[in-house]
Amino acid sequence: MKYGPIGKPFMSLKTWTYLKLIFLLSIVFGGISLSVEANQNVVLSELEALSRECFRTSERGVCKRALEYTEILQRRAAAKGQYACQTRLLGLGSNLLMFSFEEGERGQAFSMLKEVEPFCAQI
Repeated sequence: MKYGPIGKPFMSLKTWTYLKLIFLLSIVFGGISLSVEANQNVVLSELEALSRECFRTSERGVCKRALEYTEILQRRAAAKGQYACQTRLLGLGSNLLMFSFEEGERGQAFSMLKEVEPFCAQI
């Protein structure tokens, strides 16, 4: 055990235990926040891929999954106060619905998808 300048123990066992616990918790929660950020990027890239597939095929199952991802992201954007992102996601969602009924315009849908990417990169 190390001793401080007055001959007393440098750190008690209880303090040392708390410091180790704090250190371990910071590693665990730091890792969780990194995985959440990675997960957000995965959701956004998955939304992009599904949306493109929906616009290309108008397949209802694909469009529905893309719409589900849009809903997740727009709720996340609303919770974070990122209303520009939320608005674009709502527009993308309406395009996805139109394509699922084979009524959408490709040019408008792709331009909306391109607008989502820069506005929603931080959610």
